[in-house]
Amino acid sequence: MPARTGADYIASLKSMKPCIYYDGRLVEDVTEEPVFKGPIESIAQMYDLQHDPRYKDFMLYESPTTGDPVGRSFQVPYTKEDLVKKRQAFKLRADHNFGSMGRSMDFMNGLVTGWYLGRERFAQRGQQFGENAANYYEYVRENDLFLTHVLITPQTDRSKTSAEQEDPFLHLGRVRETKDGVIVSGAKMLSTMAPITEEILCVPFGGIAPGDDAYAISFAIPNDTPGRKYICRESVAKPPLNRFDHPLSSRFEEMDCVAIFDDVLLPWDRIIVDGGPGSADLINSAGGAMAAMTNAQTSSRMLSQLELLCGVAMRVADNINITGFLHVQEKLGEMVTDLEIARGVYYGAEAMAHPTPEGMWTYTSLAPRAFHMKTMRIYRRFVEIIQVLAAGGFFQAPTEADMGNPEERPLIDKYLRGREGVTADERVRLFKLAWDLTGSSFAQRLLQYVSFYSGDPLRLTAGYYLAYNKQPLFDLVDRALGDRGDLDIEPSPEDPGALPATRPAI
Repeated sequence: MPARTGADYIASLKSMKPCIYYDGRLVEDVTEEPVFKGPIESIAQMYDLQHDPRYKDFMLYESPTTGDPVGRSFQVPYTKEDLVKKRQAFKLRADHNFGSMGRSMDFMNGLVTGWYLGRERFAQRGQQFGENAANYYEYVRENDLFLTHVLITPQTDRSKTSAEQEDPFLHLGRVRETKDGVIVSGAKMLSTMAPITEEILCVPFGGIAPGDDAYAISFAIPNDTPGRKYICRESVAKPPLNRFDHPLSSRFEEMDCVAIFDDVLLPWDRIIVDGGPGSADLINSAGGAMAAMTNAQTSSRMLSQLELLCGVAMRVADNINITGFLHVQEKLGEMVTDLEIARGVYYGAEAMAHPTPEGMWTYTSLAPRAFHMKTMRIYRRFVEIIQVLAAGGFFQAPTEADMGNPEERPLIDKYLRGREGVTADERVRLFKLAWDLTGSSFAQRLLQYVSFYSGDPLRLTAGYYLAYNKQPLFDLVDRALGDRGDLDIEPSPEDPGALPATRPAI
């Protein structure tokens, strides 16, 4: 099957019967559940984007297996042009949802492409596992599936390893092996977008402790596999689910779920790492290729978010005519400065892209990670500035029903307008957008998501320092001290953040 349309995606969801619990009940048909309808339509539109004549050139490429057009996010870039087109595809879809859907199909497509690139590493546990990684990548690419994933163990007792928990299967782990595959039980968190996806990947993340090989198991199975259950959190999309009152949350809610596996059979051809002896070491060393294939999508999402935040802040200030105040100009100037620096890093990483020894084009090694860590902090600051600028104006926000009430409407038009020339309708809609972006439960979920997207920011920042190639900077200091000749100048490296000597193998 070539790249799908939105209608194809919805029909596939309707044909499945996954076990999904939401608000105390089992969901019979996710396509009919009100809280999922907006996100499903948004994902369908993202599928349709790849068929739009304006974007097909960079959204699709020719399958090396079938010759059919398939999604660009699956492509392994072997030219600079491929890399640029992948970035264009990522940014277009991120712009569609203003960066609100971090676990869109593009992120997961990048992850399974990383599995494909890491197939030789997975083959260390047996040749069939490397083949499984390659075959699954091709299966998802050729069927254009929408995936969810689980990474980390539930927050039970963080002072203990998975094997040390009071119940050995609180955390998802291997129970036993059969001729048909491996039986697993336990739970994983968090499965984002799970109810409206078709398959789930398990990718243990964050470091598997010594002795926890049985919990170092990686696989992919359909969402309606027997024994696999999802428990949804409370929705952050609050009724009424309309675009006027909730312009973002009504469309882009990313439901998060706990994924539970109750003696689930993993067929042998769906297993990438089997949880046997030595699996922990393999999982702990296998993240590089997956990160390389998802970094551009992550950066695209963050830039789209910053662009919307900056635009909303400037529009709010203009709407109520406070742009003449110096402290407001300073705050807006801070935002546009940070935005342009972020854009410089985003596009600069592409300008400094280079081929690896294997011939694959990649971004400068640590720039995407630096972009992500810095924009986490910028994001929080942008939210704070909008909250300061809007102040109590957030709470002058009648509903769509109020706007349609003929008794209220004259009062709303008179008292809730903005500066001269800005109608009440324009002002109310803008402030509802600003609230959904920075103050609502949807906004708080986004803030938490951005802050802990890749784990503990403290550890991430420290790890960035530890991985950074410090030698070029040390050489610079030595030359300033006179320990090297004044004319002994090394040309600036194309990739100053690269690890020393050689890049790690994909």
